[in-house]
Amino acid sequence: MNWNLKQYLSYALMIVRTNSIVLWWIGCIGILSGVSLLIKDSSFFWPLNVVITILSIVSTPVIYGIYFELIEDTYTSIPQIAKTYIPGYLWLIVRMYLPPIFLASMLVSLTSGSSGGGVLEITLILFSLIYLFVIPSYYIIGTGRGSISQGVIYLSKNLAKATPIILTVLLLESSMLLVQYQRSVFSVEDGIVFVILDFLIYFCASVADYIVFIILIFVLQEHPAVPIEDSDQ
Repeated sequence: MNWNLKQYLSYALMIVRTNSIVLWWIGCIGILSGVSLLIKDSSFFWPLNVVITILSIVSTPVIYGIYFELIEDTYTSIPQIAKTYIPGYLWLIVRMYLPPIFLASMLVSLTSGSSGGGVLEITLILFSLIYLFVIPSYYIIGTGRGSISQGVIYLSKNLAKATPIILTVLLLESSMLLVQYQRSVFSVEDGIVFVILDFLIYFCASVADYIVFIILIFVLQEHPAVPIEDSDQ
């Protein structure tokens, strides 16, 4: 059966629009990110960046959980969602990306020395595409056990159907990577436009990421993967 991506997108937009608190939260983090650029030479720069990074990492599984429970009509509360999803999500992310990070680091050290030439970043983007269905599988299954193998196999069996989503994710990842690289050459005197651009790209990319997540939840619910033997303990 074909995926009705247009209908799923309509559902996703409706869910995102009707839950404005998430949009405000994303906007706040985006503003903090922009402010950090304005104080790049201040002693507060690195502490603020640490805070922004932690908030981004912790809020992502919570926002995923909010949208998933709204779809399932089982919404509890933000503290309960955080307790339910954050530990398993973070452990899943470690298991997903630690091996490719290690292999990419080895490749960098053997080929291009300390510069790396973007090998690590490209590797992470590649695996983010391979793991496209892993995070939605984790929320649907309710546990990290089996979600990696099930998500990867599901993508391999539906690669053609998933192409529009893959291209969207590739564009999102590339945009965020481009912004991160440009941060190193930013200066307050001539970079106020870049601050605004940084905020807009972060906000739009974040919203698009959550829309993609919602779409993938609908895809997996209406076109479920064939249950497979758990192979990623």
